[in-house]
Amino acid sequence: MKTTLYFTAVFFLLFLSSCSDFKGERGLNNEASLPEALRNKVSDLKVFNSSINNKKHTTSLLYGNQQAVERIKSNGSVMQNGEKLVWITWRQKPDPNWLGAYIPGKLLSFEIIESKDGTVYKKYSGNGVEVKLNDPEKEDRIKRLLAEKSAVTP
Repeated sequence: MKTTLYFTAVFFLLFLSSCSDFKGERGLNNEASLPEALRNKVSDLKVFNSSINNKKHTTSLLYGNQQAVERIKSNGSVMQNGEKLVWITWRQKPDPNWLGAYIPGKLLSFEIIESKDGTVYKKYSGNGVEVKLNDPEKEDRIKRLLAEKSAVTP
């Protein structure tokens, strides 16, 4: 009888100690959250491509509005008026919950391309401050982002 009682007590102690409230490092990934100033710039946009660069240890997502999604699906290379693309890049960090896995860490950059009476390109650093690029760099980034294709899904 005592053995059964001890087993039951040990089982319940192990069960109770395994419960967690998921605070701290095991909870939400606050480090990868967008700054308040940039959150509204991705509202109503769809994710249609992702990228992982193992050499630079970065993870990126490409967002676009419906017009951009339709152009990319039809393999068009010229932005139509009203299109919007957003490319967000994070530094990778080890996932505390899964051995060998990586998750987005610190926000590195936030790039926006909009077509409103011409192409408008803006780049923000991780803290939400706009970064001024010279013209050749802007043109290279615009070409690179416009060349992105939609992810293939089953």
